[in-house]
Amino acid sequence: MSQVPSVGRIVHYVSYGTPGGEFKQECRAAIITETNTSDTVGLCVLNPTGQFFNRTVTYHDGSETPGTPGCDGLHAAGPHRYCGCGWMEASLKGGTWHWPERV
Repeated sequence: MSQVPSVGRIVHYVSYGTPGGEFKQECRAAIITETNTSDTVGLCVLNPTGQFFNRTVTYHDGSETPGTPGCDGLHAAGPHRYCGCGWMEASLKGGTWHWPERV
């Protein structure tokens, strides 16, 4: 992570969404209210219907999770989101925060 989280900075919080798809997983504006570690912060999440406070939100940049060494690489050949070796496709995880993309 190239930036250092500090109180008052605006970041994105990734909502969980619902299993049935009624609500999609999406980014919400959030303000850092406390810093716990370089990866975990407290947030005030700004939702269209109100605010949500969480004191232990982990950073995740959306990059893929590498698998164990020696993986057969079958995930590269098809439309899989994960592999038995631990590899997971690049995507943002619900319940995490990340720096907003610069436009």
